[in-house]
Amino acid sequence: MKKLDESSSFYDEAINLIDSDDYEGAIKSIKKNIDSLQSQDDIALAYLNCGFLNDKLGDNLSAIDDFSRSICFEAKLDIIKQRSKDISFSGRSNSRYKNGDFYGAIEDKRKAKKIRFLEIDKSKELDNTKIDYKNILLGTFIKINLEPKYNVLIKGSKIQKSKYDLIADYKKKISDKRIKEVINKLEIISESKYKIGDYKGSIKAIRRAEKYY
Repeated sequence: MKKLDESSSFYDEAINLIDSDDYEGAIKSIKKNIDSLQSQDDIALAYLNCGFLNDKLGDNLSAIDDFSRSICFEAKLDIIKQRSKDISFSGRSNSRYKNGDFYGAIEDKRKAKKIRFLEIDKSKELDNTKIDYKNILLGTFIKINLEPKYNVLIKGSKIQKSKYDLIADYKKKISDKRIKEVINKLEIISESKYKIGDYKGSIKAIRRAEKYY
């Protein structure tokens, strides 16, 4: 077993590879060291990181497998102090959506939302300090000095936004109150479409709502 400082070194290597857009190299660096990790938390995080990197490569099936492995290890833990379990479900939801599995995508997204509510209810004091999927979308932790393993997560999960993102432009022109109203409306639409079995429409409404975060 490697010590913490030694295991952190391969994450430093992974960060350098991500910065060079060598996502495949970063995945190889992480996966060849997974067996050396001692805690369920660290193993789950390693697979979570690989899931996002495979998603960037467009390898949806490998991403889904990595997110599923992360979910499996996270299920053995009660509460993870530094991050939310909603990230792995939201990550898998995105990959399933891209792979055309709209039912799986909306089910994962609904589970992610439920998990986050339960975590907040259990540990209100961690709500503002824990990395969750909303933080990832907002880029909340991008400029914060984190442990290497979490820097990999933040860098690897960063979503590239289009230069011509009409929603991003619209957000600049409306109030925070109006943004909340739009999000709430889209969530209601998602729920109504879910109830009638329109899973594609349901997940598309949620994904659109997330663009307003």
